Amino acid sequence: MRDPLLLMRELGAGSFLIGQILFAGMVLSALAHPFLLVTGLILVVDLALARPTGAWKSMLLTVDVVNVACGYLSFLLLGWQVLGLREKLGFWKVVLFTPVYWLMMSAAAWRAVWQLWRKPHLWEKTPHRPVRGAVPPEPA
Repeated sequence: MRDPLLLMRELGAGSFLIGQILFAGMVLSALAHPFLLVTGLILVVDLALARPTGAWKSMLLTVDVVNVACGYLSFLLLGWQVLGLREKLGFWKVVLFTPVYWLMMSAAAWRAVWQLWRKPHLWEKTPHRPVRGAVPPEPA
């Protein structure tokens, strides 16, 4: 995206647009995930305490559950497809920690939004030790 017009010429308008929609969807889903979980939790508590729930709350709970379940399921199915047989044996751990992973991803997304707003020129780099014999990259 350093040169969006060049990228659009290389990919074609349709692929470029699909890429933009997918990117925006990933960012928005990471930002929305905590709200979906909290809303779903509140609605489940309302149901458990036998508080009156109207059609609006029932519909909202259904949308929350479907969104979170489809998000987790697509994440897990994509991961399952690329694993080898040995790796599939421990896949239950991935399933168990998927909600934790998504919450951490949401925290990172919200932190990025905060930093973009408060410190737009900050660049947090991961420190790495120099590698012997590594060839430095050529200037772009």
